[in-house]
Amino acid sequence: VNDRLVDRDDASWRDEVQQNFLECKEDTCAVLENEIENRIEELLNDKALLQKYGSEKFDITPPEKKKREKKEKKVEEEKKEPEPVPEKKKFDM
Repeated sequence: VNDRLVDRDDASWRDEVQQNFLECKEDTCAVLENEIENRIEELLNDKALLQKYGSEKFDITPPEKKKREKKEKKVEEEKKEPEPVPEKKKFDM
């Protein structure tokens, strides 16, 4: 172990470590740059869509909830409408 510690003072070892670090940094930066570029493209597409459809409201309600709300609304409407009272018929006796 001590031999390795002594060898670490060697300039070539430092150069190798520095080179490995720089290569890793370049790879990481390249990946991050790609991710950033992709995200920028997504945001620009979103911006274009918002400008195109900006005046319209977006409904992001899940379809299941829409169906449930529709059923609830139907039930409420049925409750609101009172049943017509049949006219009383007079029977002559």
